[in-house]
Amino acid sequence: MKILCETQVQNRLTQSNKTPRMVKATLAVGFNTSAKDNTGQCSKELEIILFTPQEKMGTRYKVKNNIEKMFTKFLKDGKATISFKQPAENLMIKCDPIQLKGFLQTLKLGLEGKDSLNLRMNIAAATPIPQKSQPQTKMNITSRGDYPTKGFPRTLKSLTITGIKLCKVTFEICSLRNLTSLNLSYNTIEKIPNELGRLTLTELNLNNNNLGEHNAWQWLKGKNLQNSLKELDMSANKIEYFPPMLIKYEKLVTLKLNNNLLKRIPFGVRRMLNLRFIHLSTNKLESLPAAFNNLRLDMLDVWGNNFQPQKEYDLTNAGNTTSSTTTTSAIQNLHRVNPLWLLTARSVSQHKLPYSAATLPWILVDILTEAPKCACGKLCFGDAILEKAALATFENVKNLVFSRDRLIYADIVLCGAQCGGRKQILAT
Repeated sequence: MKILCETQVQNRLTQSNKTPRMVKATLAVGFNTSAKDNTGQCSKELEIILFTPQEKMGTRYKVKNNIEKMFTKFLKDGKATISFKQPAENLMIKCDPIQLKGFLQTLKLGLEGKDSLNLRMNIAAATPIPQKSQPQTKMNITSRGDYPTKGFPRTLKSLTITGIKLCKVTFEICSLRNLTSLNLSYNTIEKIPNELGRLTLTELNLNNNNLGEHNAWQWLKGKNLQNSLKELDMSANKIEYFPPMLIKYEKLVTLKLNNNLLKRIPFGVRRMLNLRFIHLSTNKLESLPAAFNNLRLDMLDVWGNNFQPQKEYDLTNAGNTTSSTTTTSAIQNLHRVNPLWLLTARSVSQHKLPYSAATLPWILVDILTEAPKCACGKLCFGDAILEKAALATFENVKNLVFSRDRLIYADIVLCGAQCGGRKQILAT
């Protein structure tokens, strides 16, 4: 068996490295059928051969009774070390985790004397893998005939499957651990498997599919995906509401939700502090949350929505007969006494005290990071939302794209009837 990898050899006696850093190499394991024992008789000797640019003929290591220890603690990360007795060297290996695991399993079978297809090669005739046969890292599939029948290379970092009416994301795609960019646009996908959330993708393109048919967003709970994703495109999917788990994607820089059926954006969007580009054109939005003022955006595209001129709420006169029942109720709520836990959460937020799920109950962590904020900066929780209550202001948006004949109104909450931030919010 042969694998392409990166290696570094360290001499334990001199504590020196044969190479100053990891170098590209070929590792081969198998039986040397031409080896001879002490009596001169031919015998099968299990060996490992290391081919590097410096050692093109290969360095041979006997295996039987010659391995002092194998370090596999970081095998899932594609790292392992084999410590030989003679010579007293440590062979440090960095490789694709799947290939490295297969190599070590083959080595184990050889040590146990078991037959294996990967051990039938005569190691004496082994040669390094040509550089042109390096692992494939990119694949583009634009027709059904291009779809691989024997599976995908485990070394893929970028995979594009577009316009082939793909209706299902297979488990095989979700098991490509090296994948960082996945483009499945212009297909007919209705559901994404939860296993996709285990990948550490930085780019995910799902535009022009049918994800809004079922609105199944469990896959967004994957911690690996939450901690790595920076660009997400789910345009043209008939999505009716903002996926709740999406506000936990704090590393997200670009979010595209164009050409959907969105009617509202949650106040929790303020948690997505790394967002710089938000595309929400051609939806059914009638207003935006005031939380957008907490973000520093390079681009906000809300062209082609249902923004309409609306009458502003009269927040100074609760008895105004022209106000709706909802508005009157909302204003009355401004006079109620706030609970102690909310006052505590406001203090933590105001003084920017450090906190985590280890020091606070998870529900308080969610409130601190996702609950609406009054214009004065105080957290609000359980307060009625005043819809389309003020003209939206976009002080922190560098480029705003919208229909010039429409006014964009903001949904707001107020922390109290006498809030000094009210004038800020209602400023036109």
